[in-house]
Amino acid sequence: MSNAFSELIERATAGEGLNREEIHTLLVDGEGQDFALIEAASVVRRNEFRNMIAIHTEDEALADALGTRSIAVDSYDVLDISRDIDSEELAATIERIAESSAIGVTVLLPENAVPMMLMRVLSILRLAAPAKVIHLPEGYEQSLRSLTSLAMHVVSAITITDDIEQWPMVNEVLKALRHGGIVISGTAGRDALAGYLRYLSDLGVDLMGHRDARGSACGSVDGGGCGCGSGGCGSSEGAEAESHSHGEGGCCGGHDEPKEEKGGCCGGHDEPEPVVEEAPAGGCGCGAGGCGSK
Repeated sequence: MSNAFSELIERATAGEGLNREEIHTLLVDGEGQDFALIEAASVVRRNEFRNMIAIHTEDEALADALGTRSIAVDSYDVLDISRDIDSEELAATIERIAESSAIGVTVLLPENAVPMMLMRVLSILRLAAPAKVIHLPEGYEQSLRSLTSLAMHVVSAITITDDIEQWPMVNEVLKALRHGGIVISGTAGRDALAGYLRYLSDLGVDLMGHRDARGSACGSVDGGGCGCGSGGCGSSEGAEAESHSHGEGGCCGGHDEPKEEKGGCCGGHDEPEPVVEEAPAGGCGCGAGGCGSK
């Protein structure tokens, strides 16, 4: 990581965000530095929220199935990059949000944009507002595509849709959280992925013919064990699921996070390095003709 980004991490850790000029420079001149920028943002995110992520959903039954509670996002600021927005306006908006008294910000993403460009904006927002909850609303998976799992290391809250037609996408997100060592706030050791599959089964969704569902959680939907060891479901040797143990608390209320017990599967691991897409030359490109313009 460059010395410049190391300095930004130190400043963010000390509670000092970016000024408008620095935000604008990163927006328009950040090409080629995206990986270092994302890494810096992920370090700041871990410093503030550890490995916790909060969940918002309109369906309390779904929140119960995940083993958590739904956070309220109505009071959050909104950063709308789903529309055309130039770099000057975007820099000013990010600075304003960073100085706001709101504890969180919801980021509206465009459907058609380069995912790496969106990751640049999310990373800059994290460095500018290190202690704020950055929330992605419904639909972020279509915008970020293959970079969705990488974004989980920068944002600190996501919406889980209760649209059962979208269950394969939710399934993939929950698996990405598990594989990335990120724990849903308030679950207190419960398996959110298995709970989600039980929720779908109770709604009458037929999971038996879906390979992704059968191999996504340790244990079958009804609590039996398919085994998630190296042999996966159907292997002759069952494998015990990793167990998490966390206390109550969440990353959105004063960062009162659960205390992890030693030996849990959520700490002490190096996070996997995701495969990311190359971004084309140009600005940060949010929207059809968005923030890449100077």
